[in-house]
Amino acid sequence: MDDREHEVVIVGAGPVGLALALELGSRGVDVCLVERRRSRLRHPKASGLHVRTMEIFRQHGIAEGIRTVGNLPLETWGGFGYMTRINAADFGAIDLFSDPVQAEQARTASPEQTTWCAQDSLEPYLREQLDNYPSVTVRYGLRAVGVVQDGHGVEVSFAEDDDSPCVIRAQYAVGADGGRSTIRQALGVDAPTSVSFGDQLNACFEAELLPMMGERRYMVWWIINPDTVGGLLTYDGVRRWCYSWAYDSSKESLDDYPPERCAEVIRKALGTDDVDITVEGLFPWTIDSAIAERFQVGRVLLVGDAAHRFPPTGGFGMNSGIQDSHNLGWKLHLVLRGLAGEALLHSYAVERRAVAVTNTAQVMHQTELAAKVGWVMFDPAAVAKIESPEGDQVRKSIIDGIPAQAEQFWTYGQQLGIIYDSTAVIADGTSAEASTIALYHPTAHPGARAPHLWLTGRDGVRTSTIDLLHSRFTLLSTPAGADWAAAARQAAVRRGLELAAYTVGVEGDFQEEDGDWTKLYGVGPKGAVLVRPDGHVAFRAPDSVADPVRVLGDALAKLLGS
Repeated sequence: MDDREHEVVIVGAGPVGLALALELGSRGVDVCLVERRRSRLRHPKASGLHVRTMEIFRQHGIAEGIRTVGNLPLETWGGFGYMTRINAADFGAIDLFSDPVQAEQARTASPEQTTWCAQDSLEPYLREQLDNYPSVTVRYGLRAVGVVQDGHGVEVSFAEDDDSPCVIRAQYAVGADGGRSTIRQALGVDAPTSVSFGDQLNACFEAELLPMMGERRYMVWWIINPDTVGGLLTYDGVRRWCYSWAYDSSKESLDDYPPERCAEVIRKALGTDDVDITVEGLFPWTIDSAIAERFQVGRVLLVGDAAHRFPPTGGFGMNSGIQDSHNLGWKLHLVLRGLAGEALLHSYAVERRAVAVTNTAQVMHQTELAAKVGWVMFDPAAVAKIESPEGDQVRKSIIDGIPAQAEQFWTYGQQLGIIYDSTAVIADGTSAEASTIALYHPTAHPGARAPHLWLTGRDGVRTSTIDLLHSRFTLLSTPAGADWAAAARQAAVRRGLELAAYTVGVEGDFQEEDGDWTKLYGVGPKGAVLVRPDGHVAFRAPDSVADPVRVLGDALAKLLGS
């Protein structure tokens, strides 16, 4: 047994567990991060980082480093193409920035942008960042086997490489151990699985493919031909690739796909045998979804795939998990420091499970739409004709179906338009204008992500609100509403909370570069907005009040649950 009791033990050091360790480590929380793997990930399962995820990494000062590690510029690799084979003409393509409305939203909605970074490159980079936080201990080669808890803490049981037992005790445990989560199963929490769209094999391989691609630089190449139906994506834009195709797991197993056969399948997707292919790994997966019935059981919480699993459509798996960690980190910290009650932790499950339900519905809908253009197209008769003169109607149906796929790839509204509804949000009696899946409607409605706005400080330095509104509570008010700022500081001192207060406007701490922040945030000339450490609006006051200290004190008491 590990004699040292930690504040938090995180089971699983994938991107989600690493992100939570960063959140907690940056706040000085004593964390033990445990991973069963000792070696680098062999099968990258994700590569697209949403704009909201990049905002989170920006707040840790590592967004630019991730872009460098990923080395796949969005302006180059920003499209998705459809064809029978790589060496054939396209049926059509989706360019993320061809729509002027979307291009304008990408420019104005956030200081960040979507970024490509393969998971096996992201994980080592995030692990390196943990070296900056001495309160985080990382242990490898431990496989979780169970968890028990009492009113004072948890004990997570592990097996070492030689099967010898190990127990780690902490005040709280977080299961970030994937879709087959041992922690979730040990808690007895069900995660009902949806209808399946079939089984897939992913082959990671190296090859020189750029010459046959010409000037086309798609992030994903959707292949539909009689020999294979699947998707080819790049990990590094040079030699590392992944091809995913359907197989029947009731009739075949991984043993039926040695490297030679995998290479043969890949060549059928390329349309040529004249290419050297080195298969590095193969892993199976199922196109389905699942949501845990509970995200919290006592002192144990679930994040990422342990809590919810989606098909890859839209890239919401890893991103949702990292955002789970962002939501949970500050809440755990405040509870551990005695600055908030257990009700604040309960709000994690309420807020993030609602997001998981929404994401699941949208992702499954988009997966159904993808069937119309070939990804999960299982009509053998149609596929058999696609390259023949008799296949005109099949080709036309795919071409006609491509525009509808745009919402699979452009989901700014779904990414940025989340509005939480829980005890950690103080309602103001107004109704929010909801975003669509594609288009984000900026709003500072309580529960929403506080909108991005470029500001200039007294020192002349340009900064985004995204850079101000994180890691602590932050109050924004107008210079005329400075009483709110003073009241916020006073209320924070009484509670021992870290809080920053800024005035925005002429003669304020910051001034808008463009537009009127009060209009964007929905407050009047003497109004204010209190933003949570995760950048979501906790409380909004449209105008001044007689006793702002009392009002803010009551708001903090409610949202902190103490």
